[in-house]
Amino acid sequence: MSPSPLFVVSPHLDDAVFSCGMLLAMHPGSIVCTVFAGAPRPALSTPWDEASGFADSDAALDARRREDDRALALLDARPIRLAFTDSQYRHTPAIETLSAALYEAWQRSGRLSFVVPLGLYHSDHVLVADACCSLLGSAKVAPLIAYEEAIYRHIGRIALERRGSLASRGILTTPDTDDILGPVRSARAAAQKWRSVRAYRSQLRALGDAHPNDLVEPERYWRLSLARSVYRRANCSR
Repeated sequence: MSPSPLFVVSPHLDDAVFSCGMLLAMHPGSIVCTVFAGAPRPALSTPWDEASGFADSDAALDARRREDDRALALLDARPIRLAFTDSQYRHTPAIETLSAALYEAWQRSGRLSFVVPLGLYHSDHVLVADACCSLLGSAKVAPLIAYEEAIYRHIGRIALERRGSLASRGILTTPDTDDILGPVRSARAAAQKWRSVRAYRSQLRALGDAHPNDLVEPERYWRLSLARSVYRRANCSR
């Protein structure tokens, strides 16, 4: 893959860097579009925000946006933040609303190569991935690059099961890590990623010792495309 900028979709304020920080380091000028970056009204107090060291959602989101700014600056990436609130704040957008907002953000960003989460474990991740796949299914976007989400990818056979679920809907997943990152991994990009990861101090605090080792494991990528029969139907309906 050429080092041109990418449009990387991140469910929360950390997922893109945790899961594909090396890729971002290798593509300066990329855009990270965080979906669940909005604040609930009124402010709420949740167990996760408390574990992260915050009294309520306003304090949490203010600090997390600053952390995200620092992390992305280290990777020469630019943020776009959508105003949806994540599931811990007890409101979930419709998939059609989400896919429309992502499509608009992608178009405004110059229709860059589209990088999305595979959709592992967390309901917010699955929703975002499904919204991106709906754009693929309607032939509005070209084949997608999907990253396996750090923190969740280590859970049992979850990535395999997710790929099976996508296949049942006519979405093919082809391994593409070597093509995406190159056969020789960059030590400089790995160092940039780790410095960026450490910017998310509140989230590392909440994770404790549960998952940090996964953040330095190799990144994994898949190319998502429509099965031929689904592709024909999508184009005939346009």
